[in-house]
Amino acid sequence: MIFSREAFEGRHFLITGASSGIGQHTAAGLAEAGARVALIGRSTERLASTAALLAGDGHSSHSADLSDAEVTADLVQGIAKQHGRFCGIFHSAGTALILPARATKNRHLDDVFAAGVRGAFGVARAAAKKDVVVDGGSLVFMSSVSSMRGRPGMSAYSAAKAAVDGMVRVLASEMADRCIRVNSIVAGGIETAMHRDFTESVGSEMVRNYEALHMLGFGRPDDIAHAAMFLLSDASRWITGSNMVVDGGYTAK
Repeated sequence: MIFSREAFEGRHFLITGASSGIGQHTAAGLAEAGARVALIGRSTERLASTAALLAGDGHSSHSADLSDAEVTADLVQGIAKQHGRFCGIFHSAGTALILPARATKNRHLDDVFAAGVRGAFGVARAAAKKDVVVDGGSLVFMSSVSSMRGRPGMSAYSAAKAAVDGMVRVLASEMADRCIRVNSIVAGGIETAMHRDFTESVGSEMVRNYEALHMLGFGRPDDIAHAAMFLLSDASRWITGSNMVVDGGYTAK
């Protein structure tokens, strides 16, 4: 634990994609540091597992599909109305896809852009309302080095993450009058369930080659959770409109 147990005392945060991986680790870290956390994920069962990890009380869980921007906005606004405004939101929900452009269909694009882009817009739409996020709050969106580096089979996923990074820069401008910070985390390869699905689909040799591109090897969920907590904290009070790279040296090569 790199934050004190009182670092987020009395604060309320929303975490999407909280059923597992990065979202789950971030939620647990915030709760351990004194925050109340609202969880959103698709699986009720896995959300319950995350909730069981949270220290303290006052947390809430909400099973939902974030593929529709308007439905997502209404959901986020409803949670804030019921449980209190948020000091910050971390949108980590998303879907990966490895498929060459020649084989990519509309349904593949819909899947990748659903939670990652439309869901992100829904979160942003809700956050723009004064009854959802407090002035001086923070929005953090999950992105990927795929938005910056081209690798075969990643065209749809890369496009979705590039959309998030671009959206962040505009939102930072739109929300500056309320001192709401908006940033994304551009992550390298992180050992999550989604990452394991990727490694199983491409074979061990390609995985070794991909890991070798990371100077420090693949990251762990906590590596991104700590970055998210930093951006949600007052320590990042002068950072907005940034695409913060956390990639073990991947993009430095």
